Amino acid sequence: MNYHARMLATGALSVATLMGCTNLDGTPNQPGTGAVIGGLTGAAAGQIIGGNTRATVIGGALGAALGGVIGTQMAAQERELRQSLAGTGASITNTGSDLRVVLPEAVTFRTGSSVVESGFQPALARVSQSLSRHPNSSVRVVGHTDTVGSAALNNQLSQDRALAVARVLIRNGTNANRIVVSGRGFYEPIASNNTVQGRAENRRVEVVITPTG
Repeated sequence: MNYHARMLATGALSVATLMGCTNLDGTPNQPGTGAVIGGLTGAAAGQIIGGNTRATVIGGALGAALGGVIGTQMAAQERELRQSLAGTGASITNTGSDLRVVLPEAVTFRTGSSVVESGFQPALARVSQSLSRHPNSSVRVVGHTDTVGSAALNNQLSQDRALAVARVLIRNGTNANRIVVSGRGFYEPIASNNTVQGRAENRRVEVVITPTG
């Protein structure tokens, strides 16, 4: 394939991939996104390993197939989590590369506490059950705080809260070897810490579910 033909093929692929990533209503098509990411990764690997266009095409096709499967599995788990956590105050985001279950402090902990509220533990049990049904993923449990108090205090609180959530997941069946726990203190806000509402949004624990194949 000469240079101009390769450029045309690349242009066509770019348009097709952009169309495949979006539904007709403009919302993201997560299985399509997974296929695109897998396809581009596979194509790059094929070019590196095979050093020719045929290897690139084969690698791209295999990567797209795998990425499409992963994207479909993530979309299914997202729907499952949305249904099981409806009304609990938790939110779910599908980024295309991982699922993020956000647990606000308001429903998970009392102010300044790292003990998971008893009323929220059934919701975490359902998250654990979903993780058990979808075992091909790694899980990061990450604690976050607002800027009230010292950095040291907030770092410790965020770590303790993440660990408390992880323990509930493990107690309800999630394999401990899949879980990594960390506390980020107030260093990764998602809203302004200058308002009451913003600080409330920043006080959270995130369960990040990343497919492993």
